[in-house]
Amino acid sequence: MDGLSGPRDEKGREDIAQGPNFIIVGAMKAGTESIVGCLRNHPEIWMPEEETHYFDRSRRSPKRPFPSDYAYKRYFDLKRAGDVKAVGEKTPVYMHLPSAINRISHLKDVKIIVVLRDPVERAWSHWKYWKRDPDKFLSILEELKDIKSKPSRKNVLRRGFYDEHMTRIKALFPSNRLLTLIAERVWADPVSHYNQIFKFLGVSQIAGDPKVVGPKPKKRNVSPVPGGSKAKAKLSAEARGTLQRIYHPHNRILFDLLGYSISEWGSPQESMVLGLRHAE
Repeated sequence: MDGLSGPRDEKGREDIAQGPNFIIVGAMKAGTESIVGCLRNHPEIWMPEEETHYFDRSRRSPKRPFPSDYAYKRYFDLKRAGDVKAVGEKTPVYMHLPSAINRISHLKDVKIIVVLRDPVERAWSHWKYWKRDPDKFLSILEELKDIKSKPSRKNVLRRGFYDEHMTRIKALFPSNRLLTLIAERVWADPVSHYNQIFKFLGVSQIAGDPKVVGPKPKKRNVSPVPGGSKAKAKLSAEARGTLQRIYHPHNRILFDLLGYSISEWGSPQESMVLGLRHAE
């Protein structure tokens, strides 16, 4: 572990501290942990193993890892040495928090990487990771119809409303500072997509090297299966269809924002087929 403890604040010095070159802001359960693993293999990139959660915590929070913006920036500035050209961090909760994205936008010239996964699969993976009880997943979808539903449960779904998050992000970051990746495409062709990331960060495009990425990069942070069973928990066709209908209007708006559709995510009409082909 790298340890997240930065230098104390020095009044009046905030303007000379640069901070990270890039931040991976989400989405949670979209393969960002694996991306960090590969980026850390690159000799010209430095990232901490752990998430900082600096921008989603109150300045008064005892869990805040840095006492000030200056300390946060200096923590990354001190990692610029030797061959290192890009320093960054990954905290996936940033993407769905307006206050976090707004604070990040004040970092000079910082670049943002967003990874989007089929929101149906993302929600299902999130649920397994969080509750580890797949049998109750459909029941909480029904519970969301109740206005008294717990906000934390709604967040399982709302984190997949990518149109809302991307509208906010695109309003704050110009296109040359924003890279949007589709998780399923990264997994299908890791070498070309990681080279796309490396080009975006201004480092050598060496994703073909198996010591960096290679054609079959190691998967990390796979959601645990309830009860320790080796058999994969399956998302029911009914629950899949419900999720498809919830996300369909949001996906249509997202595709307009991106300028392209994502066929890998399917449609509500395909939910029964997807239930058989892709259930985990």
